[in-house]
Amino acid sequence: MWNKVRKLADQHDYMGHITREQHRVKATGEVFTPTELVIEIVQQMDINQFAPRKTVFDPACGDGQFLIVALGIKMYHFGMSREDALQDIYGVDIMRDNVDLCKRRLGGGNIVMGNTLQPTRTFTLQTPEEVRLMRKWFVEEPSLEEFMS
Repeated sequence: MWNKVRKLADQHDYMGHITREQHRVKATGEVFTPTELVIEIVQQMDINQFAPRKTVFDPACGDGQFLIVALGIKMYHFGMSREDALQDIYGVDIMRDNVDLCKRRLGGGNIVMGNTLQPTRTFTLQTPEEVRLMRKWFVEEPSLEEFMS
């Protein structure tokens, strides 16, 4: 299973297609984790944390390196379809290009532009739906049923 997960995670260029100039890295604290390190970390976890209907959330998801590994575990270990697995996966990032790349890598999912430390803060490139979801997920204290819809 780990070879399949690794192959899924490596189907893109590491940190690909996003220009990360030194001032951007300094301003945002962007650090991208290589596939092997993500897999090493996840292998130390209880794999049942990725079981069906178990939410996986990355509050600073970047290009989705952790989330793509979680997706692979849900599909290859638990036999979930991609669509069902994506219903359990959530991510937030402050950079529009990271959010868009993460969504492309996953093939969907609940990935939004926002700031988990300041969920009411809005960004120029944030969509109205992303603003709504950030408030719904972090400010309005929704019920579980509302959160999953």
